[in-house]
Amino acid sequence: MPVDHATDIRRTLTGVLLGAIILAVLAVRGWPLLCVILAVSALGLWEFFSLFWGPRGRIPSRICAIALGWGMLILSWMHRPQDALVCLGAGFVLASMSFLFRWDVIEEDAFSSSGIFMAGLAYVPLLLLPATYLSSVKLLFVLAAVAISDTAAYFVGTRFGHHKLWPRVSPNKSSEGAVGSLVACVLFCIIYGACLGTANWFAFALLGVAINAFAQVGDLFESALKRSVNVKDSGHLLPGHGGVLDRADSVLFAMPMFAVVDQWFFFF
Repeated sequence: MPVDHATDIRRTLTGVLLGAIILAVLAVRGWPLLCVILAVSALGLWEFFSLFWGPRGRIPSRICAIALGWGMLILSWMHRPQDALVCLGAGFVLASMSFLFRWDVIEEDAFSSSGIFMAGLAYVPLLLLPATYLSSVKLLFVLAAVAISDTAAYFVGTRFGHHKLWPRVSPNKSSEGAVGSLVACVLFCIIYGACLGTANWFAFALLGVAINAFAQVGDLFESALKRSVNVKDSGHLLPGHGGVLDRADSVLFAMPMFAVVDQWFFFF
């Protein structure tokens, strides 16, 4: 693949700035962390809906989804996960009512809009819930592992990629980039585990494989979403990266996986 040095510079500068913000927020935690999580949820939902409804389509539905997503995240932050799921249930009831009344009037594609509404709630705020209760050490571990995976995939792929990984889903991703991503993630997990973890190096190596697998699936899933609507990036907020979803897609899949594993195996 050809190397675009200007894109590399923008991508690197944006990544450094994001990394600095994340480190500062994780060090402080409290309301700053919650505000960042809520901002990511709102922006991610807006970009997701824009893929299907256009930049300004269905504003009331977007606002409703963002409010429900914020309710889920805030209630989880307050250690009331059962109430957070009630917000998700309320979203389904509202989506069902929207389908019912729209189907009675126009019938065609009435369910698709309701499905998109619920998919947005499940894709962004629901998958973000672990960010509200994982410790800073665990959050930094997942975020850094995913960031290193994405960075290694990009730089290895742009310089050494010759074999397409899945051209129909993401024509720019290469098998070489995927392998580089896996190796970098596993090495990082082993080193991080040796410094701050309690499990042995082999357990962290396996965890690195799992995180990388879910991160790559999350990246491919978002690529498929964009390809399905013929869009290159979910947004333009982050120079060199695209939108919030373009940066968070891998985290949205990897973090819930780690949160589940963390309930049964003690890595930290």
